[in-house]
Amino acid sequence: MRDTPPPAGPRPYRVSRWGKFWSLEPLFAAGRPALIAKGAYRPQPDDVVLAVPARGNRLTVLESLGSCESLAVVLRALVYAQGVRQGFGDEVTEEAAAATQRGTRHDHDRRDLTALATFTIDPDTARDFDDAISVAREADGYRAHVHIADVSYFVEADGPMDEEARRRTASLYLPMWAEPMLPEALSADLCSLRPGRERKCVTAEFTFAADGTRSSVQFYRSLIRSDHRLTYGLVDEVLAAADPQGDELAARLLLASELAGVLRRLRFARGALQIGSFEPEYRFAAAGELIGAEARPESPAHSLVEEFMLAANEAVAGYLGQRRARTIYRVHEPPDAASVEELLAKLEELGVPAPPFVGGAAANTEQLGAALRHAGAALTRAGVAEGRGRLAFPHLVLRSLKQAFYSTRNLGHFGLASPGYVHFTSPIRRYPDLVVHRALLKHLGEGGEELAEAELADVAALCSQQERALDEVERAADDLALAFLLEATLRERGWESVFGGEVVGLVPGGVFVHFGGCYEGYLPARALGGERFVLSPQGTAQVGERSGRRLRLGDAIGVRVERVDRLRGKVDLVPAGEAEEHGERAPVAGRVVPRVASPHRARSDTRRRAPAGRRRRGSLTGRPPRW
Repeated sequence: MRDTPPPAGPRPYRVSRWGKFWSLEPLFAAGRPALIAKGAYRPQPDDVVLAVPARGNRLTVLESLGSCESLAVVLRALVYAQGVRQGFGDEVTEEAAAATQRGTRHDHDRRDLTALATFTIDPDTARDFDDAISVAREADGYRAHVHIADVSYFVEADGPMDEEARRRTASLYLPMWAEPMLPEALSADLCSLRPGRERKCVTAEFTFAADGTRSSVQFYRSLIRSDHRLTYGLVDEVLAAADPQGDELAARLLLASELAGVLRRLRFARGALQIGSFEPEYRFAAAGELIGAEARPESPAHSLVEEFMLAANEAVAGYLGQRRARTIYRVHEPPDAASVEELLAKLEELGVPAPPFVGGAAANTEQLGAALRHAGAALTRAGVAEGRGRLAFPHLVLRSLKQAFYSTRNLGHFGLASPGYVHFTSPIRRYPDLVVHRALLKHLGEGGEELAEAELADVAALCSQQERALDEVERAADDLALAFLLEATLRERGWESVFGGEVVGLVPGGVFVHFGGCYEGYLPARALGGERFVLSPQGTAQVGERSGRRLRLGDAIGVRVERVDRLRGKVDLVPAGEAEEHGERAPVAGRVVPRVASPHRARSDTRRRAPAGRRRRGSLTGRPPRW
């Protein structure tokens, strides 16, 4: 997980026996076990505790978090191990409490849109609703409003809340709870666009022609009242029915989807990349217990929201760019030509035909984009024709791209084929959005302010750095949650259960397999049996040295789980059988074939590093965006 030095302060450990003594094994960090210093703490086996160094090779226990059998306890230990800020100090909570009085304050210059039909669309478990949508037909085109919570109205620049939000830079989302950037008095209430409540917003109002061309846009502070709190699942059902039957809400959702489709086609026509994504979606019991997970596909409801947020972010970037405002841009630079050439070489090794790379080493941005689009289309065609690579092939394209970051300079957004892009639509949970709001309001003459150049550059750099760190924590938390769920599934169905999977990553020692719908594990090459396997020159297949048998990226494979290490979020796999081993007659991905249960066979942990980009969560502009 973490390559940087661990944070100062108490660290998490697991209580275990060391001969006749109690010892502490470090969690989520390398290190040797240490003895417990004498004190008031009475050890309990498998407790997860927080401890600090004492004299000699001993540790003083400060607090017990609970049993390592609890996912919530292990996730809390992860948060401590990664140095994530938790809770809020008195100054911050007092300022948040005082800010609630502004919620009912009447602002004479704020546009009243409470009569406008408005709705939010979010996941089932969301509590911070920072964006809402209104849409209506206008002549043969559309009028759309994107309403974003006016967080800067409640968070004073350089105040305690602002300073704490800047330190955190973003909210952290874990499978069972979140560590918000702002106190819950704001993030889950005052700034959350809850239905039936008047809320202060910053609105982007658009008119679009029938072909999606933007006719006009204006920005202003507003007062709205959301009529409906909708979920992705519900919206998908309405869109699938495609028949409003006198239902005004259904009619508006269908109109919003229509406009989103027009904008999406326009975006792809200008050269934006189209790359799928995988993100686990969790299910909870009424008591809050995690009981299941499944892969969340990008659905029509997600696409609907995505296009409206994209339109707002690009429009704000254009407005601020024209005024040479000091703000933070979301930048995605073009890939290196060498990365594109490497991608095309991998396609050739996989037997996927792709057009020649026009421009080669001297390719310009348009040629780079065209090469990547052609490569993506070729992989899609090959996947459809051969029935493989649904997850693995999009990752090939992702690995050829650079990582997006925050910058004070507008360098454009390659993935979106946009000349300028900012993050404006999530100020409750991202600090760059708050900076953008303040700059926008300053240039609108509605309050707000800009940061000095040096301070702005520091904030952009910190937000980029912290984004990567928080993403790492969220990935690790997903691995832990899925490991807990997988072990529970196997206890119920038997350890001999066979899963259909797909090879999604390769390293010299083995392959990574996505299986069971949302799980991922490591299959060592030595388990393939009969001969030595080596990685192909372009790293797209494990090849048998004697027979030439190939296990390729994207191939279907049947696997059984040999070991689940819940506290490390690791899963070790073995092939289900000779036929499944080579992609023949493998069970359909996600299908579980129960067999007779057998005892859990443990073996020593193998340290390994997954190939870069083997699983990248989130789409180009997912919520919260990864790019």
